[in-house]
Amino acid sequence: MTYEIQHNTKQHGWVNTWLYDEGDGLQPETFATREAAEAALDEHVEDLWEEFFAGHTRWHDRCEFRIREISADAYLNLTQGE
Repeated sequence: MTYEIQHNTKQHGWVNTWLYDEGDGLQPETFATREAAEAALDEHVEDLWEEFFAGHTRWHDRCEFRIREISADAYLNLTQGE
């Protein structure tokens, strides 16, 4: 299974806003296991809290994010830009 981290946005609801670029354009970030996604999200939220307490961003709560399993078809559509 493949997992993604989704952010609850005001305009579009739950979407995967995590992207990376290895030289071939932006690709959606996905994770092979739920545990890997959880670890990445935990680290991200800790970084956001540090930025908040340093006065650099607004408050973000972990409930703004969720981890969802995505199907093989959905994963292929993400990676092929469909």
